[in-house]
Amino acid sequence: METYYPTDSGRDVLVLLIEDESVSRKALGKLLANQGYTIETVATAEEAVAVLSVGQRPSVALVDLDLPGMSGAELLEYLEHKAPETKAVLVTAACEERVARLDHPPVEYLRKPINLNDLLRTLARNAATN
Repeated sequence: METYYPTDSGRDVLVLLIEDESVSRKALGKLLANQGYTIETVATAEEAVAVLSVGQRPSVALVDLDLPGMSGAELLEYLEHKAPETKAVLVTAACEERVARLDHPPVEYLRKPINLNDLLRTLARNAATN
């Protein structure tokens, strides 16, 4: 688990990033911190549950769909029931049809490779609703 603090302290938004690919996790964490977000990164859904169980309440969770162990879809369900104040955004390379077949409430999703502008708009929109 790593925490990246914003270079611009004007924004007080915590984002939980759940991504099993180390390089992607670190790069995205640093990139978003440079945009003013506080980023908590974890490699698994189980680590995300541990973060939430100690009382951290991120505004947004960026959830990779294909995770080892507990899947991203299972984490979405957990967030819905145990941390409804955290807005979930699915981040996946999976096709739209696969995302539509998931058994969870509709959530926003971004396709990999992630477009930075789309990601920033999505974060701003979801953080603003909290």
